[in-house]
Amino acid sequence: MDKKNDLGKSFNCTKCGACCQNIAHIAELRDCDKGNGVCKHLDLGTKECKIYANRPTICRVDEMFEKYFSSIYSKGAFYRLNAECCNILQEKLGIDESFRMKI
Repeated sequence: MDKKNDLGKSFNCTKCGACCQNIAHIAELRDCDKGNGVCKHLDLGTKECKIYANRPTICRVDEMFEKYFSSIYSKGAFYRLNAECCNILQEKLGIDESFRMKI
């Protein structure tokens, strides 16, 4: 299955779980950290968020763009930065390349 993200109208997460496994240094997610940098709301089997509909704002790329970054970046540039971070985390964790964001 191609997980391509065209960086279009919304940020389409490839649901690899990489960001959710690297929250140790994110102050806004301190209460979600299981103590090992992994979010307690991540289902390790499915790699999906167990509280997706109610996840913190920092976990919502589109909402973060609108609230905090729209005056700094274009939506495309913000998506590209997020996609680049996704790919770096995926590589670090050895996640299959099929989950890489196409930039």
